Amino acid sequence: MAMRTKKGNVTATARKKSGMKGGGKQGKFPVFDVKSANSAIKLRHHGKGVSASAVLSKVARWASAHGKTGILEKVRKARLKDRQRSK
Repeated sequence: MAMRTKKGNVTATARKKSGMKGGGKQGKFPVFDVKSANSAIKLRHHGKGVSASAVLSKVARWASAHGKTGILEKVRKARLKDRQRSK
């Protein structure tokens, strides 16, 4: 099953399978590879009805399950940056 189109966009099947579940966040921020994880981290404040912490939690779960320590480090830095923004 292809998760991306030839142009590099995320397919509807990928959104359904790896996107967020429940309510108004259904299919948002799909995380299935390093590129989509980086995009989710970068765009975490752009989702309507989805908190940035929920997006970072989803990315961290994916990264730890797949052994992506670089992504986990980016999540840690993003959480620190969000904490500093809220002060």
